[in-house]
Amino acid sequence: MKKKLVTIAIFNCVWLCAQHNYKSPYRVGLKLGYSYHALTGDLTNSRPAGDFLAGFWFQLKMNKTWTAQTELLLLDKGIGDAQFRKQSPHQVNLHYFEVPVLFQYHRKMLYFEFGPGLGYMINLAEHLNGNVSPDLVDIYPFSRSELSFNGGIGFNLNEKWTFGLRFSHSLLPVRRAVPFVSKTSYNRLLAISITRQLKKKKAGDTQE
Repeated sequence: MKKKLVTIAIFNCVWLCAQHNYKSPYRVGLKLGYSYHALTGDLTNSRPAGDFLAGFWFQLKMNKTWTAQTELLLLDKGIGDAQFRKQSPHQVNLHYFEVPVLFQYHRKMLYFEFGPGLGYMINLAEHLNGNVSPDLVDIYPFSRSELSFNGGIGFNLNEKWTFGLRFSHSLLPVRRAVPFVSKTSYNRLLAISITRQLKKKKAGDTQE
């Protein structure tokens, strides 16, 4: 599975570079947002968690209505919040580097987007109240890699600023079922973000 994820990532990078070398118009920018996320399959009724996300994006214009965009994001997923542990019996914090590859359809000031995302977990923490051994990671580890599907809608505030809303859901389980605690787990995330364009290349610009 990991080899497949690496192959997909390499293919997308090569494709974007090929489009760039073909003198396609492109835009580059930064992204900042806030997400609400949950871990499906949990049976402890833990509340969703909220965290900030940040990264940058690279967008290529395909034609008058379609663009392709790839991003590198640093974000958190999981359930529960440290400051609400008394109300949240199960807390899971998963920290990811994520690379979404999106196709966007533009209509006037609006755009709609969809596409896969490749995630790699760089750190995690878990706490389960009432459990003799709260750390379940050794016996029931989370998958380091994640394949997800993304769908969203956005609004262009002006030429440089964009506001977006995106939903993401794991396509494959990120953890097998833990007995008496949960079913098979999937990440689910809803993110609100704003982006700022830093550079734009027009179709008529020359390449060295």
